Amino acid sequence: MPRRQFVADLQSAVAGVSVAGITDVQPGNDDGEFTFLCVAGGETLKISALVPELSDYPSSHMCMLFAPDAAPERVAGALSGIADAAAGKTLLQLLELVSRNLESTDRDGDQQMLDSQEPEEFEDEDDDEEEEEEYFPDDDINPKPFTSRIGNAMSAEGYSTPTSAFRHRIRSDLMIAKANGFKVGHLGGLMDGHGCYVTLACRIAKSGISGEAMQAWQIEPSEYLVAIFHYPNGYKSMDSMKVYDAPTARRYFGVRVGISTTYKPTFQEAVRAFTTLSKDEEKRREESQSQTESEDAEVHKGFRNSFISRPLNELLEERFCQLLHYRYNGMPWSGAEEFYNDHISAHDAHSDLGLNDKYLEPEHVNTAYPNLVTADHIQESTPQEHSLPLVGMQFVLRHFVRCTEFCLICFTKMPDDLQAIKPYVCDKPLCLYQYMSLGFGPSIEHEILSQPKVVDLLVSFCYASARLGRLKDFPAGLSLLVPPTDAYGNDYVGAQQVHTGYMFDRTGQTVAAPTMPGGSVQALKTRFNKVTLEMLFDNHAQKCPVRAGDWIVLRMELKPGGIPSKALHCRIMDTSLYPSVRVSEPVLAATSNDQTLAAHNAAMYHPVGPPPPVQSKAIPLPTPDLNEFVPAGFHIYSQNFDELPDFHKREAIYTLLDTLPSVSEMRQYLLRKSQSPLSAWVDRLPPASLGILRWIIASNRACIVQVGDDDGATTIKKGEDRVYGMGGWSQFRFAMGAPDKERRFIQAVRDTTTRLTLKHSTLFAWHGSPLPNWHSIIREGLNFEHTAHGRAYGHGVYHSLDVNTSLGYANPYGGLGCFWPKSELNVSQALALNEIVNAPQEYVSSSPHLVVAQLDWIQTRYLFVKTSVNNGNGSTTEKKPFESVAQDPAMTPRGVTDKLIIPNHAISSTRRSKAKSTTKNKRQKAAGSSAYDPIDLDADDDDGASVATLAEDLMIFEDEDAHAPQLEIDSLPTPNSTKGKGRASGFLSKLVGSKATPSKPLTDYVPGTLDYSSLPMLQQPAWATTSATKRLMKDFNDLIKVQAREPLHELGWHIDEDKVENIYQWIVELHSFDPTLPLAKDMKSKDIKSVVLELRFGKDYPMSPPFVRVIRPRFLAFNQGGGGHVTAGGAMCMELLTNDGWSAVSSIESILLQVRMAISSLDPKPARIESRGGRNDYGVGEAVEAYIRACQVHGWTVPVGFKEMAYGGSEQGNGYPY
Repeated sequence: MPRRQFVADLQSAVAGVSVAGITDVQPGNDDGEFTFLCVAGGETLKISALVPELSDYPSSHMCMLFAPDAAPERVAGALSGIADAAAGKTLLQLLELVSRNLESTDRDGDQQMLDSQEPEEFEDEDDDEEEEEEYFPDDDINPKPFTSRIGNAMSAEGYSTPTSAFRHRIRSDLMIAKANGFKVGHLGGLMDGHGCYVTLACRIAKSGISGEAMQAWQIEPSEYLVAIFHYPNGYKSMDSMKVYDAPTARRYFGVRVGISTTYKPTFQEAVRAFTTLSKDEEKRREESQSQTESEDAEVHKGFRNSFISRPLNELLEERFCQLLHYRYNGMPWSGAEEFYNDHISAHDAHSDLGLNDKYLEPEHVNTAYPNLVTADHIQESTPQEHSLPLVGMQFVLRHFVRCTEFCLICFTKMPDDLQAIKPYVCDKPLCLYQYMSLGFGPSIEHEILSQPKVVDLLVSFCYASARLGRLKDFPAGLSLLVPPTDAYGNDYVGAQQVHTGYMFDRTGQTVAAPTMPGGSVQALKTRFNKVTLEMLFDNHAQKCPVRAGDWIVLRMELKPGGIPSKALHCRIMDTSLYPSVRVSEPVLAATSNDQTLAAHNAAMYHPVGPPPPVQSKAIPLPTPDLNEFVPAGFHIYSQNFDELPDFHKREAIYTLLDTLPSVSEMRQYLLRKSQSPLSAWVDRLPPASLGILRWIIASNRACIVQVGDDDGATTIKKGEDRVYGMGGWSQFRFAMGAPDKERRFIQAVRDTTTRLTLKHSTLFAWHGSPLPNWHSIIREGLNFEHTAHGRAYGHGVYHSLDVNTSLGYANPYGGLGCFWPKSELNVSQALALNEIVNAPQEYVSSSPHLVVAQLDWIQTRYLFVKTSVNNGNGSTTEKKPFESVAQDPAMTPRGVTDKLIIPNHAISSTRRSKAKSTTKNKRQKAAGSSAYDPIDLDADDDDGASVATLAEDLMIFEDEDAHAPQLEIDSLPTPNSTKGKGRASGFLSKLVGSKATPSKPLTDYVPGTLDYSSLPMLQQPAWATTSATKRLMKDFNDLIKVQAREPLHELGWHIDEDKVENIYQWIVELHSFDPTLPLAKDMKSKDIKSVVLELRFGKDYPMSPPFVRVIRPRFLAFNQGGGGHVTAGGAMCMELLTNDGWSAVSSIESILLQVRMAISSLDPKPARIESRGGRNDYGVGEAVEAYIRACQVHGWTVPVGFKEMAYGGSEQGNGYPY
């Protein structure tokens, strides 16, 4: 099939293509090869293409492009880059990609335009969205030095030059990462300055994630967490990131996160990871991957997305660069993230947000995590160069291992008391909406295919909670359209019962439904033919009240002597023949009948023994449907779920759940339609019902896996994990709490065992709770905030060693009347078996119940469910586990058939008996999943569980310049010069010796020659603030360090630190301009060595920008043919220096860099020096007026208190020269 599609696409292209500049497509000599003519740079070139693996076409194939020998070198280089982005493209899409990136033109000179229906996948392309995010939309102070991607300027700004110093920096960064415990790999031309990928990885076992969390997250301890760092234009160091704004950083740097069986992906996998797909395509890929995983029991191979890759990739794409800037302003990760969230949510400029102390407070991280997770390279290595890959990987680990601490959408910190093993969203409705609509939650298709019994259990818990009035949390923000409350008729009268669920409580009562604010909604009238599935409207002149795709609740009216028609849920299929409207096959809601509900109520008042018989009524047999139109009424699914009172929200939830098919039916549909999501079952599943189902599955924060069931789904083998002594009950492995909960539990076990010298460190005990409570338990964990049965024995979580005691609390008949009608389990009771620290003398109470207040002392292990599948009779065919946990004889729990025997697999592998630890692989090291399992961050990666480092990755650590000195360099940001050289050039030129130092000066500028007596120097202002002064002192010292380190001619600016007496006023000289600039020629002809700038700072710095102006020389005004972004009064005309463009994290070095680039800019006109002599320097007053005038022209915001700052404390500026 794939080969056939390729041949068809090729034949279509041979017949003719309408791609600009592409002609004469011909098949090649080999299978998968073809050629075509392409116009590039005015020449017509014959280009060859080869698809090596046609079996992968057109989804994941690679494509190789070859230029002819006579082609210019730039074309060959561009084709190499295009080939990287051509993965998975059809033949026509490939030709369009080549045309766009070689800028081919047709006969009329037109270029190939972007296909609006195709997502742009070429990473290096600059799109319009990125240009709109630039800081300087009105003043392009940094014009692109080239217009073609294949022009001679491929090594211009942004591209890396592979000098020895450049390679030294790469080795230094990667060796630091390796020394911190990560495996390092690379792909592409890393050391040659070409586009490349750098990978950092660590084994999951070393991350401190519990085994239960690994199971919930579907990862294995032997797998690797991998971060791929992409450098399209060559490697960039942290120094570059410090001076990049966010759009620039995204062009030169990207990160993707995933899981792999080895420490680095293949080149094809790396390219695919950065391939931009549309949301629909990405969703289809993930669903296909999920289905493949569920059908293939083998270990995953290669690089794949983790359950959190999508939100984590978006976090890195949108915020990482900005968070780095905040970090270098003294904030920890927590403070930087809080500052970002406050800024985004308030929609305020940085200058309007005070630098509150809360952003600078150190973060308190749980000590249960290993050092690999909590390490902070920026904070711990202040005097050294910082490794960008290492900092990025530490940020990835922070949000991967601790993902349950953050909202998956807005990444705000979740409440500290929320203990979940799976990540979720905060309580903002918008976050839940995005979580569902963007597909960040678990795939319901994957869950149904892999764990159908667990899905059945989750729906049953939610249904019971809603039917018995206990459901408190709802899917808010999804704007689900549900039927109006009047559509339910009398189907659910008395459904929501208020009771404690206690075995001996007899106070059950029905809750009255609240009145809807808008009043009742009358049913619309029609006639309905159930045989032909048509609705007929009598009033032809009336507008059709429904649209195709709407869902309705329809009831046929009473007939004489008949029974009331039940609600039929239908989808409108076709309205084109109105007044006749065609509908889908009706869905009959499977409501619990009156007999079952009566049995439930009887059981509530007769708790001892079996429930009494209920007097039943004879139900008439259904009559066959007649092929005739019957009067009917219907309601449209038009009620917004979010606007309903809580009572009616619960009513809507159980009504919609009654319309769902059974889980096995949904599973059979997915197996039959392997390429279709559940949402494709449009005529059977109302969107609101599917939304409720998705919310139930996505909001589950516990890990539940069925034990011992052979239905083709994901289960655990019965002999390994099934508890002996609970015959006739379904068993599930059950884990709750944060990913580090297991570590905290083991730490408590170890401390208590040492303190009390315990022989048996833990015990197992039962916890029972009514069925309606379990929906909240599996989301919030066990706690004792809600009192259901009183607190006669103190506050804590109640346990019992006798299963019958806990069954009393679980309400033996509580499930009747409130189980989901479509459930195949028909759950009536649920019990948890927990492992507890064995210190009864320190419990709140130890008799008659075990009441434990220390939540870290409790770890859930099993969930036992009484279902109709097993009739409750103890089975005599139970098998004892091969190896079991040694229990305290005096504290052994009892089940329904015998004392419990707990299998060894119920506890962490590091706490199992020695016999169990004798494994085949004797070289394998500890997994690092508990306090008894220390993390060994071996630098040589020689443990048995680790993949050997490839020779190609070891070679990058071999330095061709032996014994290169290692200097400690301060980590402050430095600017790149206008020729693309970065700070690394200065540092690494010293690293390789003095041979790069020229014998004669490369600039005519001489420091210290400026006459300060001729300048308007200010006194220390009276309004100076402590915070601004401290920040200015720090920034000034940082700048002086950079000045001392960098060569004078490369730096291009100078500050005479001995002359600065007022920290709120800096005098800076710009010098050594490119000699080809008109400005440099003017300066040379007039013997001017520098442009003198003045920077004045206000009391709100760094929240407000400084005032930057030129003092001398005078520049030619714009209306006289001048440029360089210098106003007629000498102020700089730059959005950066206004409230609209300013950022509190901008460094003075970056400001000087951008001011220098603005003055050097040739667009729209070059800066020129005024030819008339005798004029004085620019005055402060004219500069202030010109600045305000420029802001008014461009619509920029003038900072608050600007005049006071500019005049040094005086509003009028009296006494200062003009």
